[in-house]
Amino acid sequence: MKSQRKFTWKAFVSIGLLYAFIIIFLTGIVLYIAPAGRVSNWINWKILWLTKEKWQSIHTVFSFLFVILSIFHLFTLNWRIFWAYLKNKAAIGLNKKREFYIATVLTFLIFIGVINTFPPFSSVMDLGAYLKEKWEDKETIAPIPHAELLTLVELADKLDSIPVERIIKKLESNQIKFDGVNETLSSIGVKNNMPPIDIYNIIAKKSSTERIGSGIGIKSLEEFAKENNLDIEKVMVILMDNNIKGDKTQTLKDIAAQNDMAPKDIFELIKPK
Repeated sequence: MKSQRKFTWKAFVSIGLLYAFIIIFLTGIVLYIAPAGRVSNWINWKILWLTKEKWQSIHTVFSFLFVILSIFHLFTLNWRIFWAYLKNKAAIGLNKKREFYIATVLTFLIFIGVINTFPPFSSVMDLGAYLKEKWEDKETIAPIPHAELLTLVELADKLDSIPVERIIKKLESNQIKFDGVNETLSSIGVKNNMPPIDIYNIIAKKSSTERIGSGIGIKSLEEFAKENNLDIEKVMVILMDNNIKGDKTQTLKDIAAQNDMAPKDIFELIKPK
């Protein structure tokens, strides 16, 4: 019967370093081309079923793991060999001075070039910025900065034309699950497996009657009735029943002003049911 091989820490750490390096390399590429946070959060951007936030988490954790394994590899498993090498080099003198100085100067120049955005180092960052911008258009940029972090109450304050009560009705009519008006669009999106942009579009989308109501102030009562398949005589009766004076040739704006009302109030009374 063969005896089990002894567990080798050196092999374990070496394999762990290899895996960590591969994952850091791949996640680095993904994050290099990923959209900016304002876009990725708004549209719930994913690649290989993972959001940008998940890719960032993987990259960060495995970077830490790579550093920890590297320290363990050097100071625990190979410290004696490394220390003996240093002492030996110190004893005989550094015989690779040219390589040492070139590597040191080159590293310093790259560092200075990067922090001062000198070409060609700036080109690397410019390419990344270009790739990130390719994700951006009118559909993927939130109409309000970081709108996904707004609660329904805060969103209603930003959207003056949509009170929070109407937002609640719109979400309920579309069977959107939410806990209350203090919940954020991002949280509601997660709960309904939808990106925040879809939740916002449901809220901001105008109903058919709201779309009909646009520009009503400049239309005559007769024109409005004809466009919306309403009987003008019945419309006149509705106005009379509400003590509203007006003529079918008058615009809704004029009728509203004559009766100390807003055109929208007239519209609410006579709009198609």
